[in-house]
Amino acid sequence: MDGIKSIQPYWDVQKINEIKTPEEAAEAFEAFFVRMILKEFRKSIPEGLFNSSFSSKMYLDMFDMQIAQAIAQSDQLGLKEYILQSLDREKAIKAYGQD
Repeated sequence: MDGIKSIQPYWDVQKINEIKTPEEAAEAFEAFFVRMILKEFRKSIPEGLFNSSFSSKMYLDMFDMQIAQAIAQSDQLGLKEYILQSLDREKAIKAYGQD
């Protein structure tokens, strides 16, 4: 449990201002991307399997957010690395073009 950060509310917009490095931004994007995938997967499940109340939907959304954060922090998906490599490639192209 040491590697998992504390639970962040999904409405905390000010948290975005605390992202300082490209690694943090890439990880945040990966977590958001995975969360959207999980949300779309959940739409494919028939309504009868889970209660469709507001509280149930809120709980499942928070659950998806935590799962997405854990997946992003595990570096198993590879999206973060891909983003960072793309940023490095762009820097190299810009540096080469300036010489």
